[in-house]
Amino acid sequence: MELGHYLKKARESKRMSQQEVAEHLGISQKTLSNIESNKSQPSIVLLAEMGKIFGMDMFTLLNENGIHLSPHQQIVMRSKKS
Repeated sequence: MELGHYLKKARESKRMSQQEVAEHLGISQKTLSNIESNKSQPSIVLLAEMGKIFGMDMFTLLNENGIHLSPHQQIVMRSKKS
């Protein structure tokens, strides 16, 4: 099952409409519809917010969909030399 379908199932298990979730997230219902139908992908920030709404561990959900992140990873930014 793809990420969007998991998110749709999570929303439905909370008995929430797309419009309700979209309002909580500050996005349009159409955008949420596109995410749930796998026409577009949510940002990490949006996924984190969905995790809060649905009471889900997003790291587990991403891992189950082949996206491997660790909550302990550090992002290292290197400055460009002129």
